[in-house]
Amino acid sequence: MAAAGARRATGLSRRGWALLAAAIVLFVAAYVVGNAQLLFVACLLAILVGLSLLLVRFRSPALTVARRFDLDVVSVGAPVTVSVEVTNDTAGRSSSASWHDRLPWPPGRSESSKLRALPPVRYSPAGTARLEYVLHPPRRGVVGIGPLVVERADPFGLTRNDSVMGESRELVVAPRVADLSGSGFSLAGGDGSVRASRRNAAGNNDDVMTREYRRGDALRRVHWRATARAGDLMVRQEEESSYPTARLVVDTRQSGYPSPTGDDFEWVLSMVASLGVHLVGSGFVVQVRETGSPQLVAPVETGGGTGHDIDFLTSLASARLVGDTGVGAPPIADADLRGPIFAVLARPTENTVRWIASQRAQHENGIALLVDEPGSPASESLARAGWTCIAVKTTDDPAAVWAAALDDDPHDDRARARYGDDR
Repeated sequence: MAAAGARRATGLSRRGWALLAAAIVLFVAAYVVGNAQLLFVACLLAILVGLSLLLVRFRSPALTVARRFDLDVVSVGAPVTVSVEVTNDTAGRSSSASWHDRLPWPPGRSESSKLRALPPVRYSPAGTARLEYVLHPPRRGVVGIGPLVVERADPFGLTRNDSVMGESRELVVAPRVADLSGSGFSLAGGDGSVRASRRNAAGNNDDVMTREYRRGDALRRVHWRATARAGDLMVRQEEESSYPTARLVVDTRQSGYPSPTGDDFEWVLSMVASLGVHLVGSGFVVQVRETGSPQLVAPVETGGGTGHDIDFLTSLASARLVGDTGVGAPPIADADLRGPIFAVLARPTENTVRWIASQRAQHENGIALLVDEPGSPASESLARAGWTCIAVKTTDDPAAVWAAALDDDPHDDRARARYGDDR
């Protein structure tokens, strides 16, 4: 909560300037023609303008402003309700006025609305007004909303006063998060570490439930005795009740994008946000790796399993392209942190492609989403390294791209372009 300071701007309206100009003309005319009545009228008009300036300037109330949002983190384009509480802390009644909030996007302000006259809050609970409006943030970032601007005028409309009330408050605008649910991506597809397997303590290795081998399953999950009995490859079903892991690889180097201010990087971050939220909500332990200096925080399960992790989305909101200082080694992690790996890129350099290709171990599912044309050198190199490459455009829906990557809709050729798979 912040009180209004002395940040005020007082000036004449068009009507006030017209009246002052008329006073000057009459004053000159009175001396030219020697008419005392014209001089009296000129002085009267000038005094009226001066009094209106003093009235508006020195009777501006001291208002206290508190601002809050209905969501701590909002996605680009999603609605967020801004609530502003204005309190009259002066001993006198404030006059009615108009108000708007300053915004960091064009046109730079919210729509003007009326602010009713407020009695002193010390005498009446009606001295507090609750204002509200809805924002649709057009771009990503950690931005300041506010401060509040109160516009007052005198009863004759000759002068106006703009008072800046309170301070701005930061709003976290994360990349657009698409709903990837319903894709059919199963926990069984994740080759993860067994964090909470449900084994029968009285059983032996032969008692473990098994299922048929699926493409992408790790060889270390093969149950050889069951395979010998069935004649087909069988894997341990116990992995179904584990916490599988997945990795997200993001290219954050400037050399990987045609323009630092283009839509390519924004689409990449939107896809990363959607993947992170979806994978964590599906029960995966997610690890994030970047080609540049670390900026992103790995998502964790919060909010009742929704995967909307504030730290993860906040780091995406403030993410920037970094200089090409060389691709470093991946962070040290447990050897069991293996599973499907997803790379989201635009047009990575040859060095970046080699580093990304090295992140995928043999027999692991590797899917690369490239904001590029099909058959680009980067996609060809990753395809030869065993990755499944999907060429996308910045206008593609992340949900449709995800479905194409998982073969959920094999007839959708708009976003899908496979280049090879030697898994």
